[in-house]
Amino acid sequence: MIESYILIYLFLALFLIYSYLGLYVSRRYGAKIVGWPTAIKSRDYTLFLLAIPEVGLILNVVIIFNKEIYYILPVLAGFTIMIFGMIFNLIVRTNLGKNWVPLSKTTENQELVTEGIYSKIRHPFYLSILILFLGIAVISWNLYGLSFFILTVLAIIVRINKEEGELIAKFGEKYEKYIKETPMLIPKLK
Repeated sequence: MIESYILIYLFLALFLIYSYLGLYVSRRYGAKIVGWPTAIKSRDYTLFLLAIPEVGLILNVVIIFNKEIYYILPVLAGFTIMIFGMIFNLIVRTNLGKNWVPLSKTTENQELVTEGIYSKIRHPFYLSILILFLGIAVISWNLYGLSFFILTVLAIIVRINKEEGELIAKFGEKYEKYIKETPMLIPKLK
């Protein structure tokens, strides 16, 4: 069996590298990165609503590795799913470019992106986050992981609804037409 500390370090290193690359890609393509104080000041509590179950999932994995109560097949499958979600997320960030906003609000110079992956689904960023955290839930392969993943899904739905309200307010009929033509998270099969 793989040494548990190796799995913990691999998991955390992978997550930290992805987090750094995500910020790097977003900045490189012109997005303005804001921190927790800005989220509090702008009263965007959906960021915290998302962070709580995500931190729970991460801690759950660290605990199962630390206590050596994991199964190798779910760990391998989960890492694969997680890495796919991370790569997909970085691709989505390049598509969004300067229009990526970490809050569920719009910005003054924000443009509506409807090309590339955004022509297939309205919220590929959130889909990539769901894939990433599904991988983490699979790694844990326990009820805590499943529970935290379900809470993540619910938090993302709340956030999408809030964000879509902001986008309708900013882009009006153009965004309402986009909603009618483009699925939220799952692309239509042709």
